[in-house]
Amino acid sequence: MGVILNDLERLDKLIIKKGHSRRSFAKDVGLGEATVVQICSGRRNPSPRTARKIVDALNVEWDEIFEIVSGYPTQITNKESET
Repeated sequence: MGVILNDLERLDKLIIKKGHSRRSFAKDVGLGEATVVQICSGRRNPSPRTARKIVDALNVEWDEIFEIVSGYPTQITNKESET
């Protein structure tokens, strides 16, 4: 099982609505800047613990931005681009 970001654009918008840049959000959440930048840009999938830190900091439900997939996620999807 693994975690994938289901909407790249939504995550960026939520971070901005909280008044953060990716850099300041990373610092506020206690994650490395590179980790947050890679997750937001779709180059990296978060661990379950990292995903939980992000949803808690953004005060959103897990399913709003992440989903759990079977197996190890190798591809990041953006549902908006699929429609």
